[in-house]
Amino acid sequence: KQKGGKKYKRTRGSALLSYQIPYNTAYLDGSPSYAMNSLSFSSGHVLNDIQTALGMGAFVVVPDHEGPLAAFALGAMPCWILSGPFCVLVAAPAEDARYALWGYSGGSIASEWAAELQQQYAPELDFAGAAIGGVVSNVTALIDQSANTWWAGLVPAGLLGATAPYPAAREYLMSQLRSNGTHNETAFEAAESLTSTQAVGLFASQDIWTYFKDGKDVLQAPILRSILNSNGYMGYHGIPQMPIFVYKAIADELTPIADTDKLVQSYCDVGVNIVYKRNTVGGHLAGQTNGRSQAWSFLKSVLTGSYEPEGCIVENVAWNVTSSML
Repeated sequence: KQKGGKKYKRTRGSALLSYQIPYNTAYLDGSPSYAMNSLSFSSGHVLNDIQTALGMGAFVVVPDHEGPLAAFALGAMPCWILSGPFCVLVAAPAEDARYALWGYSGGSIASEWAAELQQQYAPELDFAGAAIGGVVSNVTALIDQSANTWWAGLVPAGLLGATAPYPAAREYLMSQLRSNGTHNETAFEAAESLTSTQAVGLFASQDIWTYFKDGKDVLQAPILRSILNSNGYMGYHGIPQMPIFVYKAIADELTPIADTDKLVQSYCDVGVNIVYKRNTVGGHLAGQTNGRSQAWSFLKSVLTGSYEPEGCIVENVAWNVTSSML
């Protein structure tokens, strides 16, 4: 016990889930530490997942995984995820503690990158497993496929988030926006003060490239390309040391299933214990609901110590919990 500090009881067999929720916004006040105190957080999948984990006796960490700058879409920020379990384990050490990562969609970015970089950033952490769904294995593909669709709001949020830690890149991005018309700099920058739901609603089905003087070519500028290349592609920065459970709809409209296939194969080739379920039913939104129970089965098994790694398993499934085609 430290002087003046609280003495924590040492427990046995404790489970800890680091749950990276998909808050998908460049708006700092849209971070979980803010959102979890709002009435809008009183229902839905995220709250149910947290309650389920608590109900099974696990501790739950819900980090602001985009960091203090709300750097949405950047992958190489594992410290914001890995520090959560580390701090909990230091504050309340437990014998035989087991801990796991979980994230869907934007939460998959944080969870997968944390799994990749764990050995480099926090080798003392021995994760029991990681479940990643709706995997955004290529952020550039996400940007390409979202513009002009119902998901178009993710593009300004993603570009503003990706440039948040890089002032020169942010200055360049803003300099390339139009100053007149309805699709202008002011309208684009509004995404920095909107939650994901608000941004998706405001920009839905807009051609985001009309905001820029040179359209989509803005992404070819070296100052932006270097950020997306170094922070936007999974599978190039480390090898996960824990068992991985991947689930994604084959028809996922946010990022191509082929990118995730390639990621999984690269891990299989170097001996990662990985189970990959390719769902023939639904798209990105449905994939969260359709894969939830299977993700929970995996997480419960790794957190209780009953999971037995089986090498590399890839299979198509037909999970259909929801009738949604999205």
